[in-house]
Amino acid sequence: MKQPATPNAADETITEQNQTGAKQKSKKFPTPTELISHYQKRGLEPAEASIKVIEDLQNALVRVVSSSRNASSKDKLLTDARKIDAINGRLAVVDAKLETKPGYVETFVLGLASGTVLNGINAVWPHVTRGIGQVWSAVKSGTDPSSTS
Repeated sequence: MKQPATPNAADETITEQNQTGAKQKSKKFPTPTELISHYQKRGLEPAEASIKVIEDLQNALVRVVSSSRNASSKDKLLTDARKIDAINGRLAVVDAKLETKPGYVETFVLGLASGTVLNGINAVWPHVTRGIGQVWSAVKSGTDPSSTS
């Protein structure tokens, strides 16, 4: 026995596309209340349906915004990437300079050492100047022709 011929699947998809194409031309966007009622019919609570509607609207907005970007936004993205690279390079230079600077403990030790050296110089300076003065007066009195008598 012969079975009846099954309808062609390609014919079904063509007719569905024609029907949806006609609907898309005259189709208006659903209102938020219609979307909420649609999700409530699927078994979601009103709060869950509202959240789902918000998620769908956000996703649609993201798709519209991301699809509206053209080549100029890609150039802007590359420009921003270059700026970020330049800033990163500057930060690397500043970081390298900061790593070579002494820390708090090292600065404190350097201050103590320099203070000790200055106190030592202040303690020795009067003796040095007195010695230089004595040498100067000895040389002066030895070379003075009036004092050779």
